[in-house]
Amino acid sequence: MATPVDYGDLEFTRPARQIKAVNLPAVPQRIFDGMKQYEDAARGYGTPGFERTTKDANGREVPGGVIVSHRPANAQVTQLYRMSTDPSSTELNRLTYFDVGSGRTISAFCGILEEDWRGVRRRGGAIMVMDLTGNEHFQLWRYWEDSLADQVLPKIQEELDNAPSLGRIERLTHDDYRYSSVLISQSNKFMAFSSNKENNKDTLVYVSRLTDSNTGAKPDASPFTLPSRLVAPTTGEGTTVYHPQSFSLDEKYLLVIRTYGSSYNAIYVVDISGEQALAPKLIEFPGATEKAESTAFDNASFSRDVNLPHLFYCTTNGYGDFASIVTYDLDTGSVIHITTSSAGIQAIRPILWEIQNLEVTSDNIVFTVNVEGWTSLFFMPLSGSHKNTVIEVKVAWERGWLTFHTNDSNGKPYELTLQLTSYHSRGRVAYLDLIPLLGDVKKDEKGHAYVLASVLPYAQAVPPTVAHEVPPTLIRYKSFDGLEIPAIYYHPAGQSVTSVVINIHGGPASQATANYRTPTHSYLLNELKIAVIYPNVRGSSGYGKTYMAADDVLKREDSVKDIGALLDHITSNMQNELDSSRIAVAGGSYGGYMCLATLTHYSSKLVCGIENFGISHWPSFLENTAAVRRANRRLEYGDETIPEIRAFLERISPINHISKITVPLLITHGENDSRVTVHEAVSLYKTLSKNVHTELIICEMEGHGYKQKSVIEFTNAADILFLERFLFSK
Repeated sequence: MATPVDYGDLEFTRPARQIKAVNLPAVPQRIFDGMKQYEDAARGYGTPGFERTTKDANGREVPGGVIVSHRPANAQVTQLYRMSTDPSSTELNRLTYFDVGSGRTISAFCGILEEDWRGVRRRGGAIMVMDLTGNEHFQLWRYWEDSLADQVLPKIQEELDNAPSLGRIERLTHDDYRYSSVLISQSNKFMAFSSNKENNKDTLVYVSRLTDSNTGAKPDASPFTLPSRLVAPTTGEGTTVYHPQSFSLDEKYLLVIRTYGSSYNAIYVVDISGEQALAPKLIEFPGATEKAESTAFDNASFSRDVNLPHLFYCTTNGYGDFASIVTYDLDTGSVIHITTSSAGIQAIRPILWEIQNLEVTSDNIVFTVNVEGWTSLFFMPLSGSHKNTVIEVKVAWERGWLTFHTNDSNGKPYELTLQLTSYHSRGRVAYLDLIPLLGDVKKDEKGHAYVLASVLPYAQAVPPTVAHEVPPTLIRYKSFDGLEIPAIYYHPAGQSVTSVVINIHGGPASQATANYRTPTHSYLLNELKIAVIYPNVRGSSGYGKTYMAADDVLKREDSVKDIGALLDHITSNMQNELDSSRIAVAGGSYGGYMCLATLTHYSSKLVCGIENFGISHWPSFLENTAAVRRANRRLEYGDETIPEIRAFLERISPINHISKITVPLLITHGENDSRVTVHEAVSLYKTLSKNVHTELIICEMEGHGYKQKSVIEFTNAADILFLERFLFSK
C-alpha cells in the first residue's frame, strides 16, 4: 500500500476536468484549437479480435463480429464497438457507454460461446477485464446481450449502466484485488485467470467452469461472485507470479509462465484433469544454450492438432540472444526449432530478430518479427503443399507497426484482422485472407518464401489523417563505451537547422518503434517545426537480451550516459539539421526517471524538461509500488532492502541531486498511479520548485498513463505551451 501523500498545502487551480495544477499559466485556446486535428487523428482504432460465432435461443447461428476499441470525440474514455467481419460493410455498432468511475480501462475482451453461471445460458459476448479509477485493480466482468440468453435477467446489483447499448455488463469479482490474463479453453468449458486475491502479493492462477458450472446462483438481481479453484499456488519462496498461457486441446494440461523479471521467466505445465490440480511442473528444454536466469518464454500455445495434443509452440531466447519460435512435446520431451538463428542449430527458417507475437491455429502459425522497430508478418501452414514452410507476408502499405488476430476460434485460421500503425495513422483496422496468397508463393534471392498481399481496410475503423506527416528515419550513434545506440528520428519537412525534443521511452524493457509517438508529436513537427528523437538506450527490448540487460541494477546510469552521447552526437554530427543550443528532454514512467537523470547530468546542454509519472527517488518508488510488482522491479533496478544496493539507489536518485537541475521542468502525474505513486511527483515538485521554475499537474482518476479525454487534451496542450515558452526562449 502506498504511503499517503500530503499535498494539501499546495495551491491548486482547476483549469480542466480532472486536472489540478500548481504554478501553471493559463493555456491559450489557440493551442487547443491547433491541437484538435492532431487529437482527432490520435484517436485511432484497435481490436481485441474476433467474437465467437454462436447460436440464439432458437438455434439460429449468430455470426461473431470484429470487436473494435476507439475513443469517440464526445467520450471521456475508450469504448468498444462491433463491426462485421466483411470489410465491405460500413456498420459500426457501439457496445459500451460509460464514463470514468463506472468503467474506465478495458484491458481485455475475451469472447466466449456461452456460460451457465446463473442457471440459464447466456450465449456469446465476452469476459471483460476492466478497472474503474486508473489504479489498475482490474476486475472481471461479463458482457452479454439479452437476445442471446435463455432468459432476460432483472437488473443486477453492481451491473454497469450501459444504456443505450443492448449489451449488459455484470461484475463477477467484488474486491480490490487484481485480475488479468483471462484464457478460454478451445471447447469453452473452462476459463483460467490470474489474481493476487490470496494475499495481495502473489499472482496465482485459477480455473473456473463456463458450462456445467453448477454454481447454485439464481437468475435474479443478487450479485454473483465467480467461483474458481486454485491450480497454480504460491511457492512460498519470495513473490510468486504466474500467468496462464494455454489449455491443451484435451484439457488435461494448462501451461503457465512464472515471471521473475523482464528478462527472466520460466514455463510450467499443470495437470488439471483431476479434482485437485497437481503442482506446476517446470519444463526444461533440452539443448538450451543460455542460463535459466537470463531466459524468457512467451506466447506459449498448445497445438490444435488432435494427433499432437501435448505439443506446444512458444517463443524463447533460451537458444540465443533473440526470442525465436520452438516447439516442445510434453510426451517426448523433444524440441523443434522454427526460427532459431544460433550457429549449430537446424531451424526451418532462421530469423535474426525478435519474434514479437505468435498465434497457433488449427492449420497454421502466424507471427510477427520486430526488425529494428518495424514489423514484418509471417505464417507457416501446418498442412497442404506448403506445409512447414515459413512464408513472409509482404503487405502493401507504408510500413510501421503491425499486430494481428486470427479467426481460428470460428474455424477460419487464415482470416486475419490487422491493426496498422505508422506515421500516416495512429491505428487503423484492415482485413487479410491468407488462403488466396498460397496460390502465388515466391522465392527471394536467398530462397526464402514470400507472398505479396493487399489488405482491405475497414472504412469505419480508419482515423482521419494529418497532412504532411513525416516518415521516421533510423539513426545510430556510438555511446561512451562504443556501444551502438539506435534511435527513431523525425525532422520537420522543409526545415534546415531546428530545435529538438529527445523523448525517452519507459519500461525500461520497452522500445521506441515506428509507431512510438507522443500525442503532441505531429504538432511539434508541423506547427512548431521541432524535430523529435526517440532513442532506444541500452536496456531497451527488441535488440536481444544482452542489450536489454546492459542497464541492470549497478549499470543503471550507463543508459543515462547513452543520452549524454546523443547530446554529443547532435553537436558533432547533426549540426546541419539540429540546433544543439535548443534541446529539450522528455519521458514517462522509467522514461521520466531518464528525463530527470539526464537533467541532473547534462542541464548545461538542455533548455527544459517534461517529466510524466516518473521515478525521482528509487527507494521510495520500490517501497510504494504495488506489492504484486515489487519483486519484479527489484530484479531490474535492485533490492532497496540490501544496504549497499540502497546506498547505490540513493546515489543515483535524481531527487538527491536537485541542485544540478538548472532548467525549467513540467511534471505531470496520475493521482491513482499504483506503479509509480504520486508521492514521486509531489516530493520532486516541493524540492525542485525552490531552485528553478517548476510546474505540476496532478490528474484525477488517472493511473500510470492517461486515458481520459479532458486529461489527455489538457496535458498535451500544457506540454506545447511549456515548449513554446522555454525551448524557443533561449
